[in-house]
Amino acid sequence: MSEIYALSDDVLSPNDLILAHAHEILKNGIKYYQYRCKTEKNEQIAREILKLCNKFNAKFIVNDDIDFALKIGAKCVHIGKDDADLKYARSVLGDNAFIGVSCYDDLDLAIKMQEDTADYVAFGAVYPSKTKPNTTKVSLETIKKAKDVLSVPICVIGGINTENIAEVANLGVDMIAIVNAIYKPESITKNILKLKLAMNKK
Repeated sequence: MSEIYALSDDVLSPNDLILAHAHEILKNGIKYYQYRCKTEKNEQIAREILKLCNKFNAKFIVNDDIDFALKIGAKCVHIGKDDADLKYARSVLGDNAFIGVSCYDDLDLAIKMQEDTADYVAFGAVYPSKTKPNTTKVSLETIKKAKDVLSVPICVIGGINTENIAEVANLGVDMIAIVNAIYKPESITKNILKLKLAMNKK
């Protein structure tokens, strides 16, 4: 069964709200939370969310900043496609670190990242994304092929909401990463409930 993977966002979850948002997300059973900050990262806030994730037995995943993860004691990162980053992350954070890699629409890259010890690979954008409107598109066919050839967990991202989450969940992906639909259009609790209900429709 697919798991929802929630991401923070500088606009939708700013510093004055992010702790409350993180708590509400985790309280609703989400086991993957990515701290995705494209402006200056706040070390104090990140440490507080890491504590919350530990309390709820969830993974606190730092986006694209291996040294920041090391500094605050986080053992999970999500990085771009640079192969050197994966090797560096593993060398810095250790064999037990949880490391995901963006593979966009590239199945060959995902196979290589699996060989290079990635803990999961991410494909996207599956649908048009408000968060990253100019990003690479990936077809559902590529994700189906990935399910056939990869043994590492597969994450999908990009424009996923209550209208389309069942389509990707039915492919058997392990994680479904969501930004906008976590925070809008209603409360986080209602949004997550509706996403979970929609995800389980066949």
